[in-house]
Amino acid sequence: MKLKKATVCAVLIVLVMICPAVAQEENNEEDNDQTPVEGAEIVVTAKRAAEDPFLSDRTVSILNRKALREAAPRTTPEALWDAPGAFVQETNFGGGSPIVRGLVGPQVLILVDGVRLNNSTYRTGPVQYLNLIDPYCIDRIEVLRGPGSVLYGSDAMGGVIQVFPVTPRDLRDPNRFGGGGTAAGRYSSADFGKKGHVHADIGYGPFGVLAGFSGGKTDNLIGGRDIGEQIHTGYEGSSAIGRVNLVFSDWKISTGYLFTEILDAGRTDKLFDKNSLQLYTNRNHLAYAKLEGNLRPIRTNAALTLSYQDFFERKKNLSVLDDYQTVAGAKRDDVEVSTLGSDLQIATDLVSGRLRLKYGGMYYGDRVGALGEAWDEESGGWDERTDKPYPDGSTYDNYGGYALIEGDPVFTDSGHVLRLGAGYRFHGMRGFSPEEDDLPEVDFSHQGHVFLGSLQYLYGSLFNAAFTFSQGFRSPNLQEAIQLGDTGKFFHIPNDELEPETADTFELVTRARWWRMEISVAGYLTRLHDLINRENTMWKGEQEIDGKPVVENVNGGEGILWGMEPELFFDVGWGFSLSGHMTYTWGEEDRLDGTTEPLTRIPPLYGQARLRYDTRPTGSWKAFVEAYCRGAGRQERLSPEDVADVRIPEGGTDAWLTYNVRVGLTLHDLIRLGLAVENLTDVEYKYHASGVYAPGTNAILTVELDF
Repeated sequence: MKLKKATVCAVLIVLVMICPAVAQEENNEEDNDQTPVEGAEIVVTAKRAAEDPFLSDRTVSILNRKALREAAPRTTPEALWDAPGAFVQETNFGGGSPIVRGLVGPQVLILVDGVRLNNSTYRTGPVQYLNLIDPYCIDRIEVLRGPGSVLYGSDAMGGVIQVFPVTPRDLRDPNRFGGGGTAAGRYSSADFGKKGHVHADIGYGPFGVLAGFSGGKTDNLIGGRDIGEQIHTGYEGSSAIGRVNLVFSDWKISTGYLFTEILDAGRTDKLFDKNSLQLYTNRNHLAYAKLEGNLRPIRTNAALTLSYQDFFERKKNLSVLDDYQTVAGAKRDDVEVSTLGSDLQIATDLVSGRLRLKYGGMYYGDRVGALGEAWDEESGGWDERTDKPYPDGSTYDNYGGYALIEGDPVFTDSGHVLRLGAGYRFHGMRGFSPEEDDLPEVDFSHQGHVFLGSLQYLYGSLFNAAFTFSQGFRSPNLQEAIQLGDTGKFFHIPNDELEPETADTFELVTRARWWRMEISVAGYLTRLHDLINRENTMWKGEQEIDGKPVVENVNGGEGILWGMEPELFFDVGWGFSLSGHMTYTWGEEDRLDGTTEPLTRIPPLYGQARLRYDTRPTGSWKAFVEAYCRGAGRQERLSPEDVADVRIPEGGTDAWLTYNVRVGLTLHDLIRLGLAVENLTDVEYKYHASGVYAPGTNAILTVELDF
């Protein structure tokens, strides 16, 4: 029997009204002091500076190292299932694209320790590239919900997801030496997935170095109930991490390296109706160096980051026979993007800290190479095609500068604070591709401005109310402006007259602490302008090429998004806590033809609720047990693109609700054992707009050993 939307909504609302959204250490029963203490949770993404998330004027979800260890997610996108306000769409099992406040793919910026992961070849719509960060290499994830373009530039329309890698120990004392590491393993039954990880670090005084490696493989995923085995969903991958830190006086030099490779991750949403299978291989090298420190005489700290990223994607398009296994024809496209980046951020305290100024600038430059090939049965090899994704030598430059000022005109001894903030960014870009075969030279650029303003009232660390206006934008990228050829459902032709998409967001955030409870409610309204959509056109006098409609990307769509995001935490006492969060998003677009339709890929109402018990440390062991439910309502408000999308069932995606348990045991602070059982009732379900069904009943075993 299928769940009705109203039933799921009622369950989620009742549960969320008695529980929390952010993981929080158990409070001492006699401790009513809510003042942040050393070691308390902090966030840096909202303001590019450390702050208590409760006191922030923006909404930021946090997944710290403890939460990541306990959840042991298969991928980084799946880690976001526990982050309020982040919905994860999976076109294939080897991917995962976060949807933040109704926006997806290149409309959401991904950062690694302040370095942009996004590049100019990210496809419009869902992308799988967050999976190029191994969860075992992560210390913390922060999700800024709402535009972040004033501080971070292009792509930060729906939000910013920032990943902070694990870092080596810093002993500071020049006479001390230490080392250690972690070995971990994970097994999951629904995909027979096996993964191992090890990293080790050494510290000597102010010097620290860390190195690690992960490897894993999944078989075909088994869905719930009648879904069974989903063929071509298995894949394998590996990753590596390196970090070196050096601290001297008020300055710190840190370098980082991340590598990830994912091999032949299958995309099967077109397999059964079009006998078409795509296999994706992605590889990414990211290296960066950061110099940061304090200039105490002028009350200023600064950080300069230089980075290099080499991104590779191979997409194989296979035509298969009716057994869905035998290959009848194949072609593949290779894209490689090299990116040089630089980012400078400076913060200065004025008027004894009552006025704070942040400013800086950035430049990222992409250089693109591509290759198109087709399989030749006679020669038994790959022959180069004349059509390929991008001309070799295509470039894309992205630059800008920003300033943010924040002050407290009212600040009383009793804890009342009135805080004002304002921000501005100048931004620019230029894209270029040389003439090649049928593609003429394409050269496009633009410059613009975005703004931010905030008004906030604080009462100590007990109450926070903030109203912000923030603008976001996304510059058209190379994939949208210059791509020529078959992209799956369409035959795309270039359009170098594209302008940026923009978003104007008004947001109201309230947070309160009382007794053992913490409540947060965020509401927002976003106006979208100049949305980039596909429009039917002609190429060399033809409306279709090889049966695919000819389209080009154009600006013109206007839209509106609004939503609510309640979160609640309740420390019951005696080791028990309740937690929960819920997200509702509504979106509509005024289309170029004058009609009004729902925006595409808008998530349904979704959320989760959790009951947890933590033992008090007893001798050499401690443990936790938690039961949680996660669910979503039915989504039947579909755009024309949604209706035509084979990933979405006819009439919409059904509501679903899963019940799950998780237990963990820590011995001597050295060994951590975990067991989770997801989808206890073996529900058949999928996340809206996903190309694969979620796992059926799935047992996950984890072990970690510190040495």
